[in-house]
Amino acid sequence: MPLRSKQRKTQLPGPLRTSNDEFFDALLRHQIGLMLFASSLGRRLQVLLDAVEADLRDKVRRGLSRFPASGRGLTTPSSVRRLERLLADVRRVRLGALQSVEGLMIEEMSALVLAEPKFVQMAFQTVIPVRLSTGLPAPERLKAIVSVHPFEGKILRDWARDIRRADIERIEAQIRIGMVQGESIPDISRRITGSARLRGRNGVTEITRRQAQGLARTATNAIATEARNAFFLANREFFDAEIYVATLDSRTTPICRSLDGTRYKVGEGRYPPLHWNCRSIRVPLLDADPLGNRPSKPVHQRELLREFAKQRGIDPPPALRKNLPYGTKGAFDAFARRRTRQMIGVVPAKTTYEDWLRRQPAAFQDDVLGNTKGRLFRRGDLSLDRFVDSTDAEKTLADLARSDAEAFRLAGLDPDDFL
Repeated sequence: MPLRSKQRKTQLPGPLRTSNDEFFDALLRHQIGLMLFASSLGRRLQVLLDAVEADLRDKVRRGLSRFPASGRGLTTPSSVRRLERLLADVRRVRLGALQSVEGLMIEEMSALVLAEPKFVQMAFQTVIPVRLSTGLPAPERLKAIVSVHPFEGKILRDWARDIRRADIERIEAQIRIGMVQGESIPDISRRITGSARLRGRNGVTEITRRQAQGLARTATNAIATEARNAFFLANREFFDAEIYVATLDSRTTPICRSLDGTRYKVGEGRYPPLHWNCRSIRVPLLDADPLGNRPSKPVHQRELLREFAKQRGIDPPPALRKNLPYGTKGAFDAFARRRTRQMIGVVPAKTTYEDWLRRQPAAFQDDVLGNTKGRLFRRGDLSLDRFVDSTDAEKTLADLARSDAEAFRLAGLDPDDFL
């Protein structure tokens, strides 16, 4: 169950940027980098597929040229045999490329799953002002994520093989359809690899390119999320909660918009990806209480000593705790714990997707939600979580008219008009 946000009315004076602020921003910046990596990986997968396009066109054209112009209806045993030889050639061409796609995906995800906890550990130890050791998940545990962790219902290798199987089936189907309909060789070829004028986007192989790019984005987020989660669970005593953060742009899906800013206990609740191409992230929040009881880093302790000495009128300020005047060490320790907790900070007040969207122009809101839903959002004061149902599907206007009729009236709309 989501946790309610902790509100603290009083807080010691302190720095503008707390450890929680810095950690939050570090992980979000890293997530943007991960998505750039995923896009780059998607382009590399596309290159592997594009490399066999010319060979595929050549195989199709040469194979079809062996059929007499009047024999494309597959009415004779010899024409059926020619077709089977052609399809076998097509399978060989595509199989090699698609196996390379699968191999590259597994190779890159195997490297990512080991690197992700190390980055989180580095970011964590960089932003906190105390000395502590954190544990990394066992490499065997991390490597297993690539082979056994499902996302969107399947593991990575199964997704890659589904794409491979569907690709070959689509190509074979287009060849059969074209031959049965008596189409010319160029027309059948265009069915498969598309036309040069449209850079192949009107051929069925374009579907495979898009699916490979989607797999790169979704797998990257799924495996990175699971690897980070393994680190957070291994060191959960240092984390207070996790917050679901959705990407702030017009492509964010209704379910991610509705969950943005939701807080969960570490290791519980919903984790991205929640859908294909999901870019959302769960960010943990540092728990100031246990961290505040840890020894300070040397640089941080010198800062605390200077601040404590200034308050107590100790001049010159000591460089080491052992050099404090007699009877002040206990007071310094209490001050240091309190000040360290304050520097780590409480849950940062970050903008949620809904807060951000409400500050955007009405035209942009309409672009994200649609004209009527945008009006309900602005004038009907309908929160984003009301736009999705219990199954995470986006509600239709008729659904909203039944469940939130008053919002329609506030927006100057008659709910009966949408039923």
